[in-house]
Amino acid sequence: MEATQNGIYMDISANQSSCSKHYFLVMTAIVAAIGGFLFGYDTGIISGALMFITHTFPASTFLQEVIVSSVVFGALLGAIVSGCLVDRYGSHRMLSGMAVTFLTGTLLSAVAVNLATLILGRFIIGIAIGITSYVSPLFISEMAPAKQRGRLVLLNGIMITSGEAIAFLVDYVLAPTQSWRLMFATGLIPALLLLIGMMMLPATPRWMALNGHTEKAREIFAMIRDSSHIEAELNDILQHAKQSSGKWPDLFSKSLRPVLIIGLGLGILQQFVGINTVMYYGPSIFQAAGFGSESAQILATFGMGLINTLMTVLAVLIVDKIGRRLMLLGGSLIAGTSLGIVGLLFALSGHDTISAWITFIFMITYIAGYSLSVGSLFWLVISEIYPLNIRGLAMSFVTAVQWGANFLVAVTFLSILAAIGPVYTFWTYGCMCILCFIFCYYLVPETRGVSLEQIEQNLRSGKRSRDLGDAINVLT
Repeated sequence: MEATQNGIYMDISANQSSCSKHYFLVMTAIVAAIGGFLFGYDTGIISGALMFITHTFPASTFLQEVIVSSVVFGALLGAIVSGCLVDRYGSHRMLSGMAVTFLTGTLLSAVAVNLATLILGRFIIGIAIGITSYVSPLFISEMAPAKQRGRLVLLNGIMITSGEAIAFLVDYVLAPTQSWRLMFATGLIPALLLLIGMMMLPATPRWMALNGHTEKAREIFAMIRDSSHIEAELNDILQHAKQSSGKWPDLFSKSLRPVLIIGLGLGILQQFVGINTVMYYGPSIFQAAGFGSESAQILATFGMGLINTLMTVLAVLIVDKIGRRLMLLGGSLIAGTSLGIVGLLFALSGHDTISAWITFIFMITYIAGYSLSVGSLFWLVISEIYPLNIRGLAMSFVTAVQWGANFLVAVTFLSILAAIGPVYTFWTYGCMCILCFIFCYYLVPETRGVSLEQIEQNLRSGKRSRDLGDAINVLT
């Protein structure tokens, strides 16, 4: 076993079997996706913990919004400041560092003696989430071959949604104890697993090549690619690695404007369709819908988290078969229609048991549509469309804007719900789903099976954003 500054990994010979290489690649993706699990778990656990935190620390509606949104605000700042760090130190080191940050924030939250300490701990967790939310799919996308990239990157999506679902289940199991401290403390386990796992993995070959370590890049490729493909892929990377590292002015240049708009639009719409109001405030929503006990409200929220996970698994199975665009368009329509019906049910509801369960069913179809579209595919698309020399900076900026939209939704939801009521609140989110459909139809390209280098070449040749996944025409 060879130790390097980028991790500890096995020296696997070039004639290693394809099966073993595929296994190692999948395990690499799973380890990196633990970052996604922590993203989902630490944003989901607050849903059940919040009602018991208020028993220990009495809090107004505004303070409850601050407790919830402190994670989101931390994620926003983390995403903003981390872009240059990712380009400089690589996604591998950043994921390792964020595992330590998760551990620190979780411990501080679990032992908080007052609201200020709790909010600080959640803020630190948020910083880790903001960075990990895009570094995990970035790491996976740079490890994966083009034909498997969609499935492997969406493993991170599965981990995000399963993290949320398991957090809701933990909340449900621990609800009788009313121990919000224990709910938070359980997050130490996946954070420790991420730290140990990243110590066993190498850096990505693309980052190695970009920083002049060609032989190391070749060695890492030998662990995850068939030998016949290594040199061609390495040559493509080296060709693009000759370009200087991108800076902030480059990100806003005319040539990058199409992909910047795609990332920003998908990130904002992913939040403005209202998903995290359901995940953060699920029990409150189901209380308004007619579910009586705290356990029933948490269990209904877990049901939505479970559907979110199952639909993300389905997305993994079909994304490289039917493509990104069809999933974005179809899922957005399903989500928008479902929210329109949910709003209507709130308008007509008598808060009886039947109305409560019908509302639950259409919340489930909303979650399904969201998961099959922008919920999963935002992270995949932004890991594909940006040039190598500016990918970390671009993804950090787009992710920061996405977290900004998340923060805006999280910090205002309870106030908006009280001001305009659930009917118009859910109808507004439904309109955002339709806007998402229109945006994806006109701007988002199909990138299924297209190499990252080919997408970059199309961008630099001036193709419109919707055509960035087209085959390159070679003049003879």
